[in-house]
Amino acid sequence: MSGCHAILWKYSMLKNKLFLFIYTLAVIIISSLITTACFHYFVLQTVPDKESLISFNKDQVRQSPIKEDNAIIEIFSYGCHYCAVNEENVNKLAQKMPPGTRLIRLHFNNQSGAGLASYSSLFSTLTVMGIEPQYRQKIYEAVLQEHLNLSLPEIRDGWLKRQGIDVEAYAQASQSSEVQALQNYLVKVSGYYQLKATPSFIVNKKWLALQEGEFSDFTQQLLSLLQHDKPLEK
Repeated sequence: MSGCHAILWKYSMLKNKLFLFIYTLAVIIISSLITTACFHYFVLQTVPDKESLISFNKDQVRQSPIKEDNAIIEIFSYGCHYCAVNEENVNKLAQKMPPGTRLIRLHFNNQSGAGLASYSSLFSTLTVMGIEPQYRQKIYEAVLQEHLNLSLPEIRDGWLKRQGIDVEAYAQASQSSEVQALQNYLVKVSGYYQLKATPSFIVNKKWLALQEGEFSDFTQQLLSLLQHDKPLEK
């Protein structure tokens, strides 16, 4: 190979390597942007252009199916990534609740019982059995990390056995009037407030709030709505 050809060959190789480097860098950047977008849409369960705080009038509050007064209600789903991520934050919120108020967790449910609502029966049954809070984290892990569809009886029963939960007792409780009443209640609440995303927070039947920013700031917003019936000034 002549000197001129060698130089051209080396230049061509350098050019190819540079192109490969630029191409790889572009793929990494694009992938990062896509991952970030997916995180915000699916994990944070955010809805573009949706109001983060909605107020209901006095008549709507009176007609609300919610039974509890002086309460913050978190509407969550076992299939919601952000609900699982926020579990510790919601526990901290519960510790900051003023005397005479309550933080209540209700599972999202709708008429179809599909999607995020598909685990509501599991929630209702374990709640009636009095053991839902102690298994909530394990359910999140089973659904979101192990990808177990606990809405399917055969998969659910296998999971129950591994947790040491009596499958026959579960089956009996699931057919009780208490579970049916709770399921109906979840449908009424989810439907009345036209819930489309989880988690959603309902304060004193009047305010429907979706998280914006850090949960520490959102906590102050929820407590202001609860105690003073008004949002924080921005």
